[in-house]
Amino acid sequence: MLKKILKLAAVCLVILAAAAAVYWQLNGDRLRAEYAAFKKTGAPVLMYHAVGPEVGIDWPKTLIMPEALFESHLKYLKDSGYTIVSVEQLAARLEQGESVDKYIALSFDDGYKNNHSVVLPLLQKYDAKASFFVINKDIGDAIHMNEAEIKDMIAHGMELGSHTTSHAPLAKIDEKYLAWELATSRYYLKKNFDGYIVRTLAYPNGNYNDTVISEAQRYGFYRALTGKVGVNTAASYKNAPMEMYRVTVADDGSGVQGLADRIEKAYLWGFLQTKGIDLNIIRNIFVW
Repeated sequence: MLKKILKLAAVCLVILAAAAAVYWQLNGDRLRAEYAAFKKTGAPVLMYHAVGPEVGIDWPKTLIMPEALFESHLKYLKDSGYTIVSVEQLAARLEQGESVDKYIALSFDDGYKNNHSVVLPLLQKYDAKASFFVINKDIGDAIHMNEAEIKDMIAHGMELGSHTTSHAPLAKIDEKYLAWELATSRYYLKKNFDGYIVRTLAYPNGNYNDTVISEAQRYGFYRALTGKVGVNTAASYKNAPMEMYRVTVADDGSGVQGLADRIEKAYLWGFLQTKGIDLNIIRNIFVW
C-alpha cells in the first residue's frame, strides 16, 4: 500500500514539474521580472547553531559550523551588500514598512559558549547584529553560555531570545506544561538579565501548532521563528508574526556557495508562496 502511495506521489510530482516547466517557458520573462521585484520586499532569517570546535554537542556534524567558514559567510554577506541585523531589528523594519531590500537576519539556537567566544568577535568585525535563543535549563553548563557571557552579548547589542525552558517539542507535550516552557522562560530571563524583555521565541525543532501560538502570545511573545523556508515580508509578518520564516545553514561541503544557494532557496520558496505554492508542505511529506 505504501509503495503504491509513494509511486502515485512520484507521478504527481513529475506531472507538476512538467507543467511548471511549460508554464515557465510561456511566462518566463514576466516571472523573472516579478521575482526580481519580490526579492526587494523580503528578508531571510538564517539559522545557525554552534560555530567552531565544541566538545559534547549532540548535533549532526553539518550543523557545527567551522569558524573560518562562518567568517567567510559574514564576508560574503557584506560583500554582497547585505545589512546584517537581529530578528528584532528586522521585525521593526517590517512593522514600520521600511525597506528590507538586501537585509538579512542571523539567529543562533541553543546558546552555545562559542556563540560568545567565537561568534561575537566576528559579528563585531563585520558590523553585524544577531539574535541568540537560549534554553533556560542549559545556561551555564559546560557547553552553553553562562549569565556573564549572555549579559556581554546583550551589552554589545545582540538580541536575547527564548528557546524555551527545556527545549521540549511544544506541540507534542501536554498543554498544561506550556506555561512552564514559555512564561517561566521569559520570567527567569527578565529576572536574571537586569529586566531584559524577551520578545522573540524560537520553536524547538520548529515544532508548534495553533495552541502553542496562542499560548506564546498570551505569555508575552511578539514573534516566533519556525523551521519553514521562505522570506519575511511586511505582509507575511503582519499576517503571521508567530510564524516567521527562516532557513537552516549547514556545512554541506560546498563552502560559501552553499550559503548563497540556501539564501536563493529562501527567496524562491517565498516567491512561490505568493503564487499559492508552498513547498514546505511537500517537504514535510517527503522530508525534503
